[in-house]
Amino acid sequence: MKVIVGLLLLLSVTSRGTAQSVDATASLAARYFGEAEAAARQNVIWKKPLYGPILLVNPQTRTTYANMPDSAGAFTLLEEGVYKGQLPQEVMVANTSVSWQGRLWAVMLWPLPADRDERLNLMLHECFHCIQATLGLPAASPTADHLATINGRIYFLLELQALKAALAKPVNQRSAHLAHALLFRKKRQQLFAATFGNERILEMNEGLAEYTGMLLGRTPAGMLPHLYRVIDSAAAQLSLIRSMAYITGAVYGYLLYEKAPGWTQHVDAGASFPALISKYYKVPLPAKTSIPALNRLAKQYYGDSIIRVEKKKETDRLRQVAVYTRLFTHQPVLNIHLVKMNIVFNPGNLFDLGELGTVYPTAEIKDVWGKLLVTSGGVLMKNWKVITLPVNDSLYVKDNIVQGNGWKIVLNENWRLVKTDSLHALLREMQ
Repeated sequence: MKVIVGLLLLLSVTSRGTAQSVDATASLAARYFGEAEAAARQNVIWKKPLYGPILLVNPQTRTTYANMPDSAGAFTLLEEGVYKGQLPQEVMVANTSVSWQGRLWAVMLWPLPADRDERLNLMLHECFHCIQATLGLPAASPTADHLATINGRIYFLLELQALKAALAKPVNQRSAHLAHALLFRKKRQQLFAATFGNERILEMNEGLAEYTGMLLGRTPAGMLPHLYRVIDSAAAQLSLIRSMAYITGAVYGYLLYEKAPGWTQHVDAGASFPALISKYYKVPLPAKTSIPALNRLAKQYYGDSIIRVEKKKETDRLRQVAVYTRLFTHQPVLNIHLVKMNIVFNPGNLFDLGELGTVYPTAEIKDVWGKLLVTSGGVLMKNWKVITLPVNDSLYVKDNIVQGNGWKIVLNENWRLVKTDSLHALLREMQ
């Protein structure tokens, strides 16, 4: 009889445990939220609290885990202390920040990186974007188009190698390498005066975000190895025209931190890394310098190897320029004017087409006319005002769907496709 009672008790406990099973993803999300909150409490970088509203979103299902309730009460509080729900289709999904239901949320794609340092780096990077406007550091995302050219890339990579050499030295022995890094940067300014200023703008946006994520998210012992990896991987990046700030923000930020830990307390939207390096390291800002002098200096920083590799890449780049130019200027296209646009894209694969604009090989764009998803082939954007899509012979139009090779538009109500001439079409709102 005792055996039977014991068996019934076991079955009862097992059954109850199954009925109240824990959501494993919610438990993991709760752990991640706790880690991020603890790391953010160590914030000595900014005068504002860093940890705030976060959405962890599965991009396929849009199932979302949040660290606080949504204002509409659509999310359900779970036992794990997190909130679960479905993110509406109209909310853009990417590693970014979005305004939703009266709050600015840091959004991250699920699953997050398994590596703790990578995960916290990402989470705190996106949390920074939610507070940056309150710090007087408005978001801005131009492209440094000159970093697509051979000379732009060469002088950028030389700058990084000089910075790597500086990192390897004690703080009080870095001046010479830092001066050389600023010389390589100055040469880019001389060569590309029209677009060079976008480097600084990007660094005061994505650069500061990446520095924040790195400094608070990574262990002190892993900081330098991480920075060395970041620098060494730069040459392999297909595009640097926007991703450059993720590199220089972390590197310059850490160099400044080791000299003056509170340097960010005095930064505003007009700040620049050369000026900050000059201020804290007492390195004079460079004047103009000659190509022969820089060529001699470059040999200290693997210049011969960098130049040889970049010459090969330039041949490939010019070939791709020809392909994209023909695609967007010699074949039928669809032009769409942007009104109130939101965009999600990969900052590491953008392609500069000079005066024609920038090619986004993949992107998701929402505007008053509807939603565009580009999965291959690319969309050309000019000055954030007009986008152009290749049409070719593959255009498919039915009801509110407009679809081409590698892209698809879902039109909002009262919008339609209008052919304007033999090569162009556009979207127009029906009156």
